[in-house]
Amino acid sequence: MMKKYKLSELLEIRNGKDHKALNDGEYPVYGSGGIMRYVDEYLYDKESILLPRKGSLTNIQYANEPFWTVDTLYYTEVKSELTEPYYLYCYLKLLDLSGLDSGTGVPSMTFDSYYNISVFLPPLSEQKKIAAVLSSFDRQIALCRSANETLEAMAKQLYDYWFVQFDFPGADGKPYKSSSGKMVYNAQLKREIPEGWELKSVKECIEHINTGLNPRDNFVLNTGDIKYITVKNLTTEGTIDFSTCDTIDESAREIVHKRSDIKKGDILFASIAPLGRCYILQENPTQWDINESVFSIRPKLKKVSSEYLYLFFMSQYFVKKAELFSTGSVFSGIRISVLENMELLLPNEEIMNLFTEKVKSIFSLKDNNNQQISSLTRQRNELLPLLMNGQVEVK
Repeated sequence: MMKKYKLSELLEIRNGKDHKALNDGEYPVYGSGGIMRYVDEYLYDKESILLPRKGSLTNIQYANEPFWTVDTLYYTEVKSELTEPYYLYCYLKLLDLSGLDSGTGVPSMTFDSYYNISVFLPPLSEQKKIAAVLSSFDRQIALCRSANETLEAMAKQLYDYWFVQFDFPGADGKPYKSSSGKMVYNAQLKREIPEGWELKSVKECIEHINTGLNPRDNFVLNTGDIKYITVKNLTTEGTIDFSTCDTIDESAREIVHKRSDIKKGDILFASIAPLGRCYILQENPTQWDINESVFSIRPKLKKVSSEYLYLFFMSQYFVKKAELFSTGSVFSGIRISVLENMELLLPNEEIMNLFTEKVKSIFSLKDNNNQQISSLTRQRNELLPLLMNGQVEVK
C-alpha cells in the first residue's frame, strides 16, 4: 500500500561548496554534469541524492561513497528509516521537474521547490527489494563501461607504443626502435621516423568527409523514435551514449542519411571541442543518424584502416595540434578543410595490417559491451516505471 509524503519528510537538503581551494585526492567532486575532479576532502560520506540547483534539472544523481558537491548542486541527508535512498533516487528521476523551475534565465530550484514535491512510497521492505533489482542492472552496466574504458586504454597504449615510440615488432620480433631499427630524419616532423614510412595528409587517406543535417528548416525534433546523434553523444571512450539523444521520425532520417551516408567502417568525429571523441561504426546504423556537428569520415582502406585512423584522431598528438586551429567564439571547433590538411604518419603495409589485426579484436569486444549496455539500459528503463507504479511486483 502506497503512503503519501512530502519530500521534506524524507530528506534534508544541504548546499554544495566551492572546490577550487581543495587539493587533488580520492573523493569525487560532483557538478550538475557529473564528476568534475577528485579531491582530498569530502562534504558527506553516506548515501545521498544529488539535486540540481542550477542548470539541467533532469540530471539528478546518486552517490554511495564520500563525496563533495559544487555550489550548483545540492546534496541530501536521506532519512533511511522511512525510505531506501536508491529507491527514492529512482523515483525522483521519473518526475518532470521543469514546472518547478524558479529561475528567470538559467533553470533554478530552491529548497522549497524540492521540499513541496509529493512522493508516494510503498513499505520500506518493498522499496529495498525494488532497489536491489534496479541496482543490479546498474552494477552490470557499470562493469561493461569499466571494461570498455580498459579496452580503449589498451588500444591507445598499443598505438602509442607502435606509432609514437616506434617500438612496433621488427623483422626479428623485437621492438623496432629500441633494437636499433633504421630511422631517417623527417624535416616536416622535425624528428626521426622508421625507414620507409610516409607522411600524408588526412585528405589523401580518406574517401570523403560528410556531415549530418541541422533540423532547422528541414524537420522537427522529437517526433519519432529514431536516435539523432550530436557531438554530446560521442564519448572520450569511443562509444555513443544513446541515453540523452533527441529523436527524429523516418522521413527526417531519410533526409539526414542522404547527406551523412554513414555505414559500417566509417568514423564519427565530434567537430566541436573538446576534440578526441570518435566512434567506429561496427555495423550499418539502424534507428539512428547524425547531425551537422558530427563528421562522418570514410577511410581509403588501401591506405589506412578505420582502426588506425580512429586512434590517430583520438591521440594526444592530434588533439593538441588540432586545437591550435580551432575556430569559433562560443563553441570552438575544427573545420573540414583544416582536418583534411592535418598530416599523419603511415607505416608500411605489413605493419598497418598487423596492427589492425591486433586492435580489431579490442574493438569487437567493446562493441559487444556496448550492445550489452544498450540492452540492459533498455530493460531497466522499461522496468523502472512499472516497479515504481506497483504494476510489477518483486517476488
